Formats: sequence, C-alpha cells, structure tokens
Amino acid sequence: MKIELFYDKECPFCKFYANYIKLKEKHKLILINVRDSQSIIELEKFRLQGLDINNGFIIRVENNELFQGVDAISFLNNLVKKKIYFPDNYLFRSIIYPIIKSIRKFILIIMGKKYNI
Repeated sequence: MKIELFYDKECPFCKFYANYIKLKEKHKLILINVRDSQSIIELEKFRLQGLDINNGFIIRVENNELFQGVDAISFLNNLVKKKIYFPDNYLFRSIIYPIIKSIRKFILIIMGKKYNI
C-alpha cells in the first residue's frame, strides 16, 4: 500500500513521529516535507477539501483516502507493530492533541521558524 505522509519537517514532534514509525517494512511510505516548494499545490488541494496542515500532518493513502491529526496517527498506529500508545478517545482528541499543537507552535516560535505554513 502506498502511503504519503505530509508533515512539517521543522516541527520536532512531526519529525520524530515520521521517523519513528516503521511502515516501510510492509508499505511504501513516502515522507513529504510541506515546507518544500513542491508541496504548495498539494497543500492548496488539501485546503479545498477542508484540511489545513497547521492542524496536524496529513496522510493520503493510495486510494486517495485522507486522514489528518489524531485520525492520521490512529491510521498509522494500526499499521505498525511498534505502536505509540495513545488513547483514541474524547480526552485525547479534545484536550491532549490541541495542547500538543500549541506546544508545537511555541517550539517553532522559539526555534525562529514559521508555525503557519
């Protein structure tokens, strides 16, 4: 299965997770840094579909299914043997994940990077 992972390579959280998952053993995983100029067209297509990369990385599966944020993490986590445990529930989706996004923004500001792509 071909899986494209659109993520912010400048974000330490995104970079860690993208490198952590070991999908390449069974799937064709393509990591796409959205800060590269070639990704602008893809980001615009995602925006037209209601997805914003600033709300979490985006997964596109070969059948053009799209997942973002918590749903993307859950999708990837179900495909790998070495899982990162996270509760896929209301608490994680409504409180913990938004906190992680805020910390991402803060860290990128400290690093002198743009937090909105």
